[in-house]
Amino acid sequence: MRRQAEEMVRDKAALLPENIDVLSLEETRQMLHELRVHQIELELQNEELRIAQAELDIIRARYFDLYNLVPVGYFTISAEGLILEANLTAATLLGVVRGTLVKQPIFRFIHKEDQDIYYLHRKKHSQNPFGTLAGLSTG
Repeated sequence: MRRQAEEMVRDKAALLPENIDVLSLEETRQMLHELRVHQIELELQNEELRIAQAELDIIRARYFDLYNLVPVGYFTISAEGLILEANLTAATLLGVVRGTLVKQPIFRFIHKEDQDIYYLHRKKHSQNPFGTLAGLSTG
């Protein structure tokens, strides 16, 4: 980042007087003021980014709890019907290793007599840009 910033300074240097000594005292003060204001802006942006990162960490932990630690099997399914993600409960209920579920067609895990129900459900919800969430339960 520093290298990129230095390149940007060199590019903008062309807009500044060749010799800083030709700047008046007022112009020098104004430039120093602008630099200080910019530094404070960057510090504020950095603080906002830290806060956003902390909020994301909280949301990520909550998502993990909601998705992975529930007693119901959950899948995130692509528009093509491929498993994008599955929680541990889903893998346990299906009796497979969790990692082997990813990129597998969900219909492989649906009883033949229930595949029509799934097809109609998927067709009904195909307009959802976020895919379809499917759940398995032990009951």
